[in-house]
Amino acid sequence: MLNSFNRRNIGIFAHIDAGKTTTTEQMLFKGGQIRSLGSVDTGTAQTDWLDVERERGISVLAATIELIWRNTFINIVDTPEHVDFLSEVERSLRVMDGAILIISAVEGVQPQTEVIWHALRKLNIPTLIYINKIDRIGADPNRVIKNIHHELSTTAVPIQNIQGVEESFEGVCFWHEQEQVSEQPLYDQIVEVVSEHDDSVLNQYLEGEHISNEQLKEKLSLLSKDGQVFPVLFGASNKGIGIQELMDAMIDYLPHPEGLKDAPLSGIVFKIDRDHKLGRLAYVRLYQGSIQNRDSIYNVTQAIEEKVTQIRKIHGNKSEDLGELHAGDIAALSGLSHVKIGDILGSA
Repeated sequence: MLNSFNRRNIGIFAHIDAGKTTTTEQMLFKGGQIRSLGSVDTGTAQTDWLDVERERGISVLAATIELIWRNTFINIVDTPEHVDFLSEVERSLRVMDGAILIISAVEGVQPQTEVIWHALRKLNIPTLIYINKIDRIGADPNRVIKNIHHELSTTAVPIQNIQGVEESFEGVCFWHEQEQVSEQPLYDQIVEVVSEHDDSVLNQYLEGEHISNEQLKEKLSLLSKDGQVFPVLFGASNKGIGIQELMDAMIDYLPHPEGLKDAPLSGIVFKIDRDHKLGRLAYVRLYQGSIQNRDSIYNVTQAIEEKVTQIRKIHGNKSEDLGELHAGDIAALSGLSHVKIGDILGSA
């Protein structure tokens, strides 16, 4: 069984039409969860399974999906991008250990992008910034980076070199995978940002010592997982370019969940749904302990005890019975007929 070090709980956030659901669909495809790519436009996306979502090509509810990448279980919450459903986004934030904020390379930072960013920073959720649609006419990644520095954070730092732009966009390459002198500016930017937060790197820099790519990546990873620095990545999700690199970065630069399986039970309900077979479903993020089918668990908020009949892992409109849920994971519990969003289960 994989421990919490081999797990990530990640929310995907974006302004409408920045390509969030397409990015999620590509991740599922690359991770082997689906055999063919769905589409928002044709209503076949795995995470848009409500009728209104399929008809209108928008995400309304936060959909929870799981994939495996580099021997790591990744729970992804694909949140609504439309401002009318912002409360659904805010509810999802509290159960995330990390986030991906998607920004269009054409439109740049938009009003809702700023709203989401401030919510992420309020909760200090480590965040990767993914600039999508580099292949589109009008894409200008340099302008968008300046936009990000002005509107969001000066500690957002690109960690990839882009090969072409607009119709000539071919791909991306991590800064530490290239040794050419022409790529030095990116290395210098990362050194500068990291040295602002790490005295040892600052001292090496001031004394003219060379800082190896391995050392710099390790420092950058720690600062990113701590929510102090925000790595910026690039891609064209509709073509699948940059997706594998984004998934690698999710593991390298976002934190694993804390929590002990043998500790007293502690979890929170962040979403309520209804299934025609299972009835009321409570989506739970478990911080400590474990739950098994038929366990009775105490609802601290309502001061009642209820029995869990099934623990389901939901994949869009499909699900499977897990049988048990451990610290650091997310699943849907059936049998809790009185539970409400925000209820604390076990111990506060």
